Amino acid sequence: MKRVNPGGVRQRGFTLLELIVVLGSLSLVTGVTLMAIYQLLIVPANGNARLAIDADFRTANLWLMHDGNESQSFTPGGTCGVFYTGATRNISYTYSYVAGTLNRTASSGGSTIAVAHHLKSAPICVPSGQLVTVMFTSSSGSVSSSTTITVALRVK
Repeated sequence: MKRVNPGGVRQRGFTLLELIVVLGSLSLVTGVTLMAIYQLLIVPANGNARLAIDADFRTANLWLMHDGNESQSFTPGGTCGVFYTGATRNISYTYSYVAGTLNRTASSGGSTIAVAHHLKSAPICVPSGQLVTVMFTSSSGSVSSSTTITVALRVK
């Protein structure tokens, strides 16, 4: 940039403030670009598989806790078992394993919901008094993880 000083002599160059603004802008653009490249190349490799497994665990946990807290008894059978609400509501929730998916079927309406999609094998459901322990392993791509959910039944 050309500047004219009071003596009429032209000077070439940038002010310190202009250089700092340019360097700050370049560092901001570089940081954003590197983060985008990192997310584009590194995260999808394991990130999406990890998210799918976490979603399976979260959804299964929510449904099992809901049904367990509503139910008075659990009967193991089939690939998992049946939660029964008792004579007052007379609703049962059946959990079954079909081709890598844990399904929940309600006796009221017969609607079936896929609770977990990426299971390696049938869940292990073990009742013990007013508690039911459900263990399963989920895998997606190269990522695999196991969890244990302990469900407390409603007191009779």
